[in-house]
Amino acid sequence: MNSKENTATQQKYVHMDLSHSTAHLIRIAHRSFQQALQSRLAVHGLKLSHWHCLRYLWEEDGLTQKELSRRVYVNESTIVTVIQEMESIGLIRRKRSPADRRRYSLSLTAKAKRITQKLLPVAREVNKQGLSNMTDEETRQFNVLTKNIIDNLKQSKAKNG
Repeated sequence: MNSKENTATQQKYVHMDLSHSTAHLIRIAHRSFQQALQSRLAVHGLKLSHWHCLRYLWEEDGLTQKELSRRVYVNESTIVTVIQEMESIGLIRRKRSPADRRRYSLSLTAKAKRITQKLLPVAREVNKQGLSNMTDEETRQFNVLTKNIIDNLKQSKAKNG
């Protein structure tokens, strides 16, 4: 590549200012929320991956491993590791399906149900901190717009594979 082509390539990338990239800003906000929540969860001996699973199981106890992996957006091999960790610290029980021995349903233990009362306020506080300089209306609009982005990308994925 000659210097003229190299300069043209560099100029092309200069125009992609990350401070104006929606995807980049959402990623940074997401990572900031994760880091803030993870530090607070660690006090309770939990990882962020445990939190994500607990949230869905609190809403619907008895999910299968496959359904849980779909909801938390991780592949099935990753969810197996998280489930094993959660099982070893007494948060969930796996129960093999009598109809299909390859499937497991996941049930919360009494310990997992008890810590709900401790962890939900922690998560609310992180959300409150992240949105502290926004009005209620701005927060509502932000949530609507973010859901629109998610829906648009899901539709695009379904359409394009």
